[in-house]
Amino acid sequence: MLFVGFLCVVAVAVVCFVYWKLKSRRLSSSIRRKLEEQWGKLEGIADPALRILEAEKVLDQALSVCGYLGSFGEKLKVAGPRFKNIDALWNAHRLRNRIAHEPGFAVKEAEAERTVRVFRKAFGEL
Repeated sequence: MLFVGFLCVVAVAVVCFVYWKLKSRRLSSSIRRKLEEQWGKLEGIADPALRILEAEKVLDQALSVCGYLGSFGEKLKVAGPRFKNIDALWNAHRLRNRIAHEPGFAVKEAEAERTVRVFRKAFGEL
């Protein structure tokens, strides 16, 4: 019985350590600079839908560099606690999916600006 208690304590410690490591991942300054350059380029894209697609790509790359694996949605599930407004980020991702998967889906400039700002803010939180 004592051994089982010890295993439980070890398991909780491991889970806490893994959670802490996932939450504390940061981008190196050189990688951040490269990704910032990509942000600068995407801000000059005239097509609002393409700008949203590119913004999520940059954030996806940043999450990958931080060690998160899987699709963007899978990364958000794990990295979610890092972001102050995860609901807005999920909404931005859903809009991106509509652009990518619904032929003829149009997005207005104002909506694109809001969505790109959400991705940009999340990038800044890494």
